[in-house]
Amino acid sequence: MSRRLVASAGSFAMLVGVIAVVSLAAALAGQSPGNSVKKTPWGDPDLQGVYTFSTLTPLQRPDALAGKVALTEAELAEQEDRDAQTRVSEDRPLQPGNPGTYNNYWTSNEKGRRTGRSSLIVDPPDGRRPPMTAEATKIREQLAAEAAARRVGTPPFEHVIFKSWKDLPAYTQCVSRPMPRQNQAYNHGVQILQAPGYVVIHYESMHDVRFIPLDGRPHLPAHVRLWNGDSRGRWEGDTLVVDWTNFDPRQEYEGAHQTNMHFVERFTRVDAETIDYEVTVDDPTTWTTNWKFILPWRSDDPNYQEPEHLYEYACHEGNYRQMEDALSGSRALESTTTAR
Repeated sequence: MSRRLVASAGSFAMLVGVIAVVSLAAALAGQSPGNSVKKTPWGDPDLQGVYTFSTLTPLQRPDALAGKVALTEAELAEQEDRDAQTRVSEDRPLQPGNPGTYNNYWTSNEKGRRTGRSSLIVDPPDGRRPPMTAEATKIREQLAAEAAARRVGTPPFEHVIFKSWKDLPAYTQCVSRPMPRQNQAYNHGVQILQAPGYVVIHYESMHDVRFIPLDGRPHLPAHVRLWNGDSRGRWEGDTLVVDWTNFDPRQEYEGAHQTNMHFVERFTRVDAETIDYEVTVDDPTTWTTNWKFILPWRSDDPNYQEPEHLYEYACHEGNYRQMEDALSGSRALESTTTAR
């Protein structure tokens, strides 16, 4: 049984109530429940539901699959078989002296399905992020050099020295996790809710909530920066299009600061259980051209069927115990080793 599924004594009564509500909403929207594109009672396309964006399809196309956009049925079956074997190996008892990691417990049944494509990136056609600009490359090299200077010891006993809490990423501090969400080990759940004039997205990880107005209001002033950016939505037919900008410069995405990043999201329901989540990444200060990826959000995963299947992500802002351990451990390492 899935580690996420929970039983409810009132499940049958709740199900009857949900069916009644859905039928009433459909009637108010002037359509039957069997129509391919459901509408909310106020007439917007209905994207509501609980989904997972978990997949083992990589963001970028592997070199071994260069030139191949889609996998054959045989290739996909082979990859899925390897995925299954990896899950088995992760669940094997640990060897003596190996403490393992709690991640294996949480992620063994949350790997998602492959999309059938060789990469999530669909543009550029090679399935790879475009090259970084010269300035972005310089900044990335500086950050890499600073990180290397804080490492001590030799593999496999290599450690990182933290001089201050500021050395730790915002995600480690339990303040914010990079957006848009695409590659995670666990907590892939999302819930979409709608109200007249708004779409709301609740992310399981970091219990983040985005309120997306649909009334055409302008973005916040450019100097107002938010960890999760500033979103403005509109409908293009049955597709929700979201313009997303004004990120806090301390946030990072794909190895670059989000200072000038601008995203255009497109949410399109392709069937009763799937929304195609398409994101165009626009930042000419970081990449030499725009790039785009498509990631399916699925509602047919047994781990994510109801809102209560999204865990309470109880990560204390500041992650004070982790901070204390990282800094005290660094002081201990400094007393016995010399940073390179």
